[in-house]
Amino acid sequence: MSHRYTTGEFEVRPDERRVLLRGEPVPLGARAFDVLMCLIAQRERVVTKNELLEQVWPGMVVEENNLTVHVSALRKVFGAQAVATIPGRGYRFVMALDETTGAPAVAPVPAPAPASVVGADGPTGLTLPDRPSIAVLPLDNLSGDAQQDLLIEGLSEDVITELSRFRSLFVIARNSSFSFRGLAHGERDVRAIARELGVRYVLEGSLRRAGDRVRVAVQLVDAVSATQLWAEKYDRAVDDLFALQEELTRAIVGAIAPQIEAGEFQKIRSARGRDLNAYTLAMRARDTARRADREGDATTRDEALRLAHEAVEIDPGCGVALATIAFVQWQQIWAGSAASPVDAAVAGLAAARRAIALDGSDHHAHLWKAMLQLFTHQHAAGLADLQRAHELNPNDALTLSLLGQYLAAEADSAADAATGVRHVLDALRLSPRDPLRWSFLNSLAWASFAAFDHAGAVDAASRALGEAPQFPPARLCRVIGQVGLGAIDAARADFETLRALAPQMVATRLAGDWSYANPALVQRATAFLRVAAGLDEPGRLDT
Repeated sequence: MSHRYTTGEFEVRPDERRVLLRGEPVPLGARAFDVLMCLIAQRERVVTKNELLEQVWPGMVVEENNLTVHVSALRKVFGAQAVATIPGRGYRFVMALDETTGAPAVAPVPAPAPASVVGADGPTGLTLPDRPSIAVLPLDNLSGDAQQDLLIEGLSEDVITELSRFRSLFVIARNSSFSFRGLAHGERDVRAIARELGVRYVLEGSLRRAGDRVRVAVQLVDAVSATQLWAEKYDRAVDDLFALQEELTRAIVGAIAPQIEAGEFQKIRSARGRDLNAYTLAMRARDTARRADREGDATTRDEALRLAHEAVEIDPGCGVALATIAFVQWQQIWAGSAASPVDAAVAGLAAARRAIALDGSDHHAHLWKAMLQLFTHQHAAGLADLQRAHELNPNDALTLSLLGQYLAAEADSAADAATGVRHVLDALRLSPRDPLRWSFLNSLAWASFAAFDHAGAVDAASRALGEAPQFPPARLCRVIGQVGLGAIDAARADFETLRALAPQMVATRLAGDWSYANPALVQRATAFLRVAAGLDEPGRLDT
């Protein structure tokens, strides 16, 4: 049985989570729909703000302006008088409703995937992908020497990278797999981990180093049937670790996806001669750069750059170090800490190009080359490199989220922009436990804004800020999204916080300088920001 509510030409279908106007679906974000249903269910009385916050965001601490934004979205759909504000108390849905109960005419449409994939309270109810899916957990360090951790993580990450090159596999991103780091083999519930990540197969194991020898033990588990598919032990010289990475990858692919064509194995990069000391330094540099990206600390960025350059001095062909240099230079430009953004871009692009010349299949190098080009207004070249990075590693969540953001931004229509939104949602599915999830949510916010889904933009930006409150791009997107919804007071209050946080970014964007080439998007974003800044009045806007 299904409940339906009608009012005038509107029909609300709770089971389908849809609002129809004259039989056609009306765009409405998931949170706004939840607010609507709370108000409808209790329409005989005033619902307090605290009640709505507790019912729509259970167990979470959220800003009250999140609620204001979604109420504004409802008023934009149903009309300004649909939801009454009772000063000092809360809200009440005041439109007359007719409620009907009966069998639905069509099978109900399930709730939108984003609610289960990118909900602020984490992934729930993830279904298995339609292709072989795997998570590679970090190997346990049994050496009794913490200095071996980065080397061990490097081996695990290399296996993830090589598996990710197969488009016919679904590979959980490194950051989500590594969120289980610290749990010893005996403490892990592999089936529970597989359920949480939404995969069928899990690879786990250990590494012990003694002098110049390493012993690696791994097992591949089918979490659905709770059976061990394959297990192996390797006793090698430490210099053979890089060849072992290729051997492991081939064995895993052969076990879980034997139907893959032999030619596909050419995607696995053959082991090349590497200097182990340089590689270890490069892994430290990359780990430090990731920490700098998360913490926004200039001193940490400088340390990452120093380590990467030291690795290159030892081994000029160390691609990990070169790609890390490009990554850090992009960070310097983005954070405004580069003494000369032009010099930083030149140095970063030079490092990325050297890495690509050494290994054209290095998706990290293509990714940071792309981002440096986009930030220096080389949009066509940047987008091409971003697409190339995704082609080289279709399972890399960060690349996919950024590609989705920029594809949406450069789209000619809202329908085309929706493709970019789907890419970002796919990225969130690839890394459901990512500690940098706020970055993906920021991409989702901007892609949603490009698709004219202002409520979705505000919702995603708010969730990003819930995890990274000091991240200016997410607050910027929330500000202009609020203007798009007509929540001008909320936008102007948020704008003051943004201006105090990132004055240079605000000045640059108010001048019409964005990292996007689409003139229509730039014009809309600039116009909305000027309204939030109090420079223009909202009556002139076409949202």
